[in-house]
Amino acid sequence: MITIRGNQNSETKWHRLDNTAVIFPILANRSFSSVYRIAVRLKDDVNPELLQQALDDTILLFDSFRIRLHKGFFWYYFETNKRRPLICEEKTDPCGYIDPTLNNQFLFKVSYFRNRISLEVFHAITDGTGAINFLKELTCHYFRLLDEEKPDDNREIFSVDVTSNFEDGYEKNYRKGKKTGFSTSRAYQIKGEKLPLFSMGVLHGQLDTKSVLDFCRSKNISINQYITTVLIWSIYKEHLHEQPSKNPIMVFIPVNLRPFFDSTTTLNFFSSISVGILIEKSGYTFEEMLDAVVNQTKAQLKKELFEQKIANNVAIGKNIFVRILPLALKNLAMRIAYFMTYDANTITVSNLGRIEMPEKYRDRIERFEILISVADREPQKCAVCSYEDKLIITFTSRLKKPYLQRAFFRKLAADGLDVVIESNGVYYEDL
Repeated sequence: MITIRGNQNSETKWHRLDNTAVIFPILANRSFSSVYRIAVRLKDDVNPELLQQALDDTILLFDSFRIRLHKGFFWYYFETNKRRPLICEEKTDPCGYIDPTLNNQFLFKVSYFRNRISLEVFHAITDGTGAINFLKELTCHYFRLLDEEKPDDNREIFSVDVTSNFEDGYEKNYRKGKKTGFSTSRAYQIKGEKLPLFSMGVLHGQLDTKSVLDFCRSKNISINQYITTVLIWSIYKEHLHEQPSKNPIMVFIPVNLRPFFDSTTTLNFFSSISVGILIEKSGYTFEEMLDAVVNQTKAQLKKELFEQKIANNVAIGKNIFVRILPLALKNLAMRIAYFMTYDANTITVSNLGRIEMPEKYRDRIERFEILISVADREPQKCAVCSYEDKLIITFTSRLKKPYLQRAFFRKLAADGLDVVIESNGVYYEDL
């Protein structure tokens, strides 16, 4: 535990977007929101009044959330937002576009529904790790208020990650040297009839954490390696029907860089790896795919390779010709560059790992869950997290039929893992 004094300073400050965040304001619109949700389900229904008080206090600890987005001549930038963020009752589909004009200029939202508190975040603010820290602190303070604990100017906070709000991890760890680019080779793309515009199918699969860990340890693999392989296997079975494909099945895996570089920033600080298989024959076995995934992840999860990716990204922003380009031309160039790599992956799986809370609050929480926004060109995504004895695997989808999800969870069941499925209602008839 550490103690920190809430920042009551009314001074207006501004700061640049981090190296990853610059792309999101360029791409974001109502059909491509770049918003994700991290939610916590409590044992009891939420008290809205206390949740608002908890948010009022928590926002003072996270300057990186207390901002508004401005459009300059050369770059977008963030400025201190002195307004009050307001909670709301959840009434819309998750991960929708956050319109700042309807949200007191904030780029995040806190909502509640029965026993669930949801934090939705525009990705320009932070990545999943930064958002989890915000939600954990918000939840802790909500419990403090519920218990009528006396407020204290010197607040005890659970997460040390709030101590470096504006550190740009990319700039801090930039080293000139060998760079590495990103693949632009086209991967296999999942297609199908779409759901109505702005709607999204959600499927949660709940498993026992210990059972999954024991299963993976028996095969000497990580949970992420197993889930990634099951995704590839399910696409191979349900969409390729075990037939060869000229384009590989590629899984995009975001990687939290903080442990690699000893960082505690609340801004974005992640990179990625891509693993996959080119289906050149019929009759692939699951074990063959698993071996390929394990070898690829081990080869890519190395600090020196992430240093090369950081060098590549930061060097582009430091280029004098890029810096002097007006924002409109930068936007055009970055959109072209982004969509050149857009089709290099089949699906995203984001695993935020084990979420921990202070011992005195653990029994008041049922679980955490993560949802990632999708779009027509990214119709399905998968997110994973665990809390205590519950591992939650969540699929979000723009497709009408849950072929991939059904095959995925059936494979888990075939491997001896008990799965409890929960839907937002879109797929009940197809499960």
